[in-house]
Amino acid sequence: MADMVRDFIGYGGNPPRVEWPGGARVALNLVINYEEGSELGAVEGDPQRELTGEAPYPAKPTERDLANESMFEYGSRVGVWRIMRILDKYDATCTIFACALALERNPPVVEAFKKHGYDMVGHGYRWISHYGMTEEQEREHIRKTRESIERTTGQRIIGWFTRPLQTVATRRILAEEGFTYDTGCFNDDLPYFEQVAGRRFLVVPYTLEQNDTRYWKNQMFTANDFFEYVRDAFDTYYEEGATHPKMMSVGLHDRIIGRPGRSQGLDRFLAHVRKFPDVWITNRNEIARFWIERYG
Repeated sequence: MADMVRDFIGYGGNPPRVEWPGGARVALNLVINYEEGSELGAVEGDPQRELTGEAPYPAKPTERDLANESMFEYGSRVGVWRIMRILDKYDATCTIFACALALERNPPVVEAFKKHGYDMVGHGYRWISHYGMTEEQEREHIRKTRESIERTTGQRIIGWFTRPLQTVATRRILAEEGFTYDTGCFNDDLPYFEQVAGRRFLVVPYTLEQNDTRYWKNQMFTANDFFEYVRDAFDTYYEEGATHPKMMSVGLHDRIIGRPGRSQGLDRFLAHVRKFPDVWITNRNEIARFWIERYG
């Protein structure tokens, strides 16, 4: 069977009536993408520096962009701590999409993640796309990531999110390597199973929409831009959840939402969420385990 066969139907007009723990209408998963120190850069010996950033500057692709490097550093030095304080304020857990090298370079952050009990999802040894890798290179990259994260955090990762683009072989490699689920897609509001490498394999969709990267794409500017958008998404999920409970993901980056003005958007969103009963704020591994136990 070909890798990554497309499915345009999914659950269609009859999604399952999910019974989340506690009868929750919404399973809310907040994700910190922890990538700082693993991005492309001339200082790392890469042929091209990281081109994604707050603002473009005229450094050549082969030269260091010190401004962009410092913006990434803000995330690991300041922003991640601010996000964790906001999560603590509302007694909210989260998931770490973890780049292994970034964790290796910041032991204090690793200890804080461990203390909080956040779960780790593999996000690559470095923050790079798998696009263009051979299958052998991709498999080695995934193995190296898992070994490093287990060494630094004590967790054996069971889920994976590749920096887009992943390859048509990614999901099959994950299944063959014993992973429980892949989260590298954006095509549903609920987990689902598909046949991969001869077995039923779980997919837990993610989002690039309810995601603070939209600031860096000039699609958001103020804290209220973020708050109002994710609030409206949550309100839709909550209303639908009266009969058909859903899963909601929110993507965060410490170098982006961790900035003081933007961080208020996250604070306001969690304050809004806490006004509602029947919301399960949980991590991604728990959603995966629940889905396999209940619907596998």
